[in-house]
Amino acid sequence: MDTVPGRPGGGVAEVARAFLIFGAFLAVLAGLAAVLASRDLGKLVQADRVERGREEARRIAQEVLDLGRELGEGEGLDFYRLRFERVKVEAHLRDLIARSSLVQQVELLDRFGGRVLEVGGIGGPKGDERTAASASSALHTVTVALRSERGGLPEGELRVAISSGPADDELEAARRSFRAKIGAAALLGVGVLGAAFVYVLYLIRKNRALEHERQAANRRAQVALLGSGLAHEIRNPLNAMNLNLQMLEEELQGVPGLERAEVGELLSSIKGEIRRLERLVENFLLYARPTAPRIEEADLNRLLSELARFFQADFRQSGIRLDLDLEPLLPSVEMDSTQVKQALMNLLVNARQVLRPGGTVTVRSRAGSSGEVVVEVQDDGPGIPAEVRGKIFDVFYSGRGGGTGLGLAIAQQIVTHHGGAIEVDSEEGRGTTFRIRLPRRQ
Repeated sequence: MDTVPGRPGGGVAEVARAFLIFGAFLAVLAGLAAVLASRDLGKLVQADRVERGREEARRIAQEVLDLGRELGEGEGLDFYRLRFERVKVEAHLRDLIARSSLVQQVELLDRFGGRVLEVGGIGGPKGDERTAASASSALHTVTVALRSERGGLPEGELRVAISSGPADDELEAARRSFRAKIGAAALLGVGVLGAAFVYVLYLIRKNRALEHERQAANRRAQVALLGSGLAHEIRNPLNAMNLNLQMLEEELQGVPGLERAEVGELLSSIKGEIRRLERLVENFLLYARPTAPRIEEADLNRLLSELARFFQADFRQSGIRLDLDLEPLLPSVEMDSTQVKQALMNLLVNARQVLRPGGTVTVRSRAGSSGEVVVEVQDDGPGIPAEVRGKIFDVFYSGRGGGTGLGLAIAQQIVTHHGGAIEVDSEEGRGTTFRIRLPRRQ
């Protein structure tokens, strides 16, 4: 793709480069945010687990207090009775631990720090060695104070060790969920960037089209201003020359010994050049100051038949055959019949001028695949060289001597003002086809 500013594709390359840089910058920011969030995620999971562990510890402590009151026959917590009912208490605590996903170990101490009992989540009572191992794998230890409700009894405390294993599982699950969400957000971001890129390209193309149209409008305005001045400066001398030629012709008719044939031929040649200049000025004004089309529903086949009748004598005199190939059920078209007729006349005049005697021009009409109406003017002439094919619609370009170079430009302008398009297919030595596509509704 061309990346040089001012050349086709340069703007697209610049936009693509800007989007790539912006996308890379966003990717770096997203990756940094993901890393920081992943670190904070572990802290959040641990904090949440500790808080839930405290709740579990308070619940177990309440269970122990209730059990102690039950053993103490309603008189309050009795650590001495708890020692004697060790089996029952351990079974109850083990059941509480089994129902909890957080608690790994429960330890009951009296007010002097003596261990009354210790219960782990798996197996029976744990000794000091197993307690140390449990403590080393614990995420956090929560301590809840236990106070006897009967005067004179010692106070104690309940220690609950929260397991780190399930916390790691929760953290890994949270990280997987976080990564999935980050991936979905990244895909969404890529989609948004892609849509934005396409939309920006659309805006660039639209802006270029508008700029091209604005420049063309400026050129037309300048040509119209120039044409108005030229028409005034050229028409008056031409009219005066024409009148003077007529007067000169009348005066020369009475001069004896004058070669009338030679003088008549010279005067006819001068009159022909004057008429050619008048046509040039008229065509120039027609292109420079086009009138807005007066849209009416019309029968295009009828217009083509009228044109064929009008040109039939001229074509026959030139030894050229003019054929019509009209689609019988061609739908009506909303158009300015006068302007469309002018565009088709220009095409037919061009075809007649490039053909030699014995050539054929065919005018066709048909319905297009997209609902438009298509008119073709085809000849079997010499064709248009490939190197000049892109210039034939330029103003003042003519591939033959004596041409004004305005016929095809005017035809294209008329068709464009009708919302249509004009195309050309040509092959050297095999002829040329001009194709006009007109929308049925304006």
